[in-house]
Amino acid sequence: MFRVRALSRTLTALYDEELRPLGLKASQMNVMTAVAANGEERLSTLADGIALEPSSLSRVLDVMRRNGWVETLTDPDDERARLVRMTDAGNALYAQACPLWRKAQTRARKLLGGGDAEVFAELADRSLSRRAP
Repeated sequence: MFRVRALSRTLTALYDEELRPLGLKASQMNVMTAVAANGEERLSTLADGIALEPSSLSRVLDVMRRNGWVETLTDPDDERARLVRMTDAGNALYAQACPLWRKAQTRARKLLGGGDAEVFAELADRSLSRRAP
């Protein structure tokens, strides 16, 4: 399993390197992508959807809020729940980051090798689908 973790760190570093000119990290881009796809997202749903522990998501969101990229608000359907949504600044940053993300994707596929990248993606999908709720 050490090699899987090492590969994960290598890939994260690759994505972070591409996003660095915008002051963005891969973990923040994952959050932005999920929120951008849905407009607003419950924190619990978001954490589950991107396979991130709630405490880790909170740390990522704290930085993103301080930078003005996202905001949190009370869910009108359940006052106990919180929603997260992108701000105008976050949407603008996301638009700038998408081409860099695609470049990172290309580099990652090259690093993994053509067919191996697809095998790795399938393995990740199967593994994530089996994780405990």
